[in-house]
Amino acid sequence: MDRPLTSTEYRLLVEHSPVLLWRAGLDAKCDYFNETWLAFTGRSMAQELGDGWAGGVHPDDLQRCVAYYLDYFHRRQAFEMEYRLRRHDGAYRWIFDRGVPFTDDSGVFAGFIGSCIDVDERRQGEDAQQRQAREQLELARDFEKWILAIVSHDIRDPLNAIGLAAQVLARTGAAAAPGQKQAEVITRAVGRIRHIVGDLLDLSREREGAGIAVDPQPTDLRALCQHIIDELRALAVDRPISFDCEVDGRGAWDEQRILQALSNLASNAVQHGTPGSPVGLRLTGDAQRVALEVHNEGEIPAEVLPRIFEPFGSGRQHGGRGEGLGLGLFIAKAIAEAHGGGLEVDSPPGGTTFRMVLPRASGAASAPATPTPGTASSRPASSG
Repeated sequence: MDRPLTSTEYRLLVEHSPVLLWRAGLDAKCDYFNETWLAFTGRSMAQELGDGWAGGVHPDDLQRCVAYYLDYFHRRQAFEMEYRLRRHDGAYRWIFDRGVPFTDDSGVFAGFIGSCIDVDERRQGEDAQQRQAREQLELARDFEKWILAIVSHDIRDPLNAIGLAAQVLARTGAAAAPGQKQAEVITRAVGRIRHIVGDLLDLSREREGAGIAVDPQPTDLRALCQHIIDELRALAVDRPISFDCEVDGRGAWDEQRILQALSNLASNAVQHGTPGSPVGLRLTGDAQRVALEVHNEGEIPAEVLPRIFEPFGSGRQHGGRGEGLGLGLFIAKAIAEAHGGGLEVDSPPGGTTFRMVLPRASGAASAPATPTPGTASSRPASSG
């Protein structure tokens, strides 16, 4: 048909359109609704005109809906929004509403026109998917708690018994070899499993939002660094280990947690650095904060670096040879943040440096010069 539509044909086209149509004048008040809209709401034109249409919007959506509409109307910009509109049977249905400004014959802004479609089935499907996802997440969390309860109690208790038995064997066994060596193997294996158990429990606390608990006390970081170096030299005899201390290391931190973080960082350097290459620790800072740096040769692959501090984001993914879970760096960062500090990494070609910054506490001046870490190494120097 080559001829243009008549006004009657235009009217019928608009009135019987499968979508709900509305129009608003210069005052932002609606002055027209098509028959499809009126059939949907079950209301008359007189009831809907002006702001009457808003009476059909769900009370929980009304304020947002009207504010959004008026904001875009005054800006004379097209908008899209979703809200619930009461149908003729009293049921609220989700509506997708798109409004655009229109002009008169002379090109002057004359108001807005809009079209709406019922998207309730889509929204219900999305809500069902979200509910299912939440339920699955809750099931996963319950399962995680159950596994962690087993790890924390049913595994750790017999593990402690095995560790004590191995210590007794090491002390009382004949100096002759097979028994003594086997006892040492058992002791090292128990230490690794204890480390994994501790990492899993720390991960659980972080995921639950509880964070890493710390108990700051007067501490000397120089002594803690030296303690870690002594451990590494015993475990990695082929790696030159150095320590450069440039500042007073006294402050108030949780000694056990800082040892744990340092152990994770130093062991990570040993496990993932170039075999046989040096590992260096460096302590710098000023009166307000200290920085602990751990450096090794060899860079972290570019594809791994963005997620290096995520749980399970390290480990074998960047060429590791360790037996950890990939939690060490995640936990070291959490420990630094629990002290009000942070952990960052720089890995240009040829080398990698982890830098843990810790604020000094007000009790730094009273910190002992040489604490006795002693049992602080109950978690052996091993990587996450």
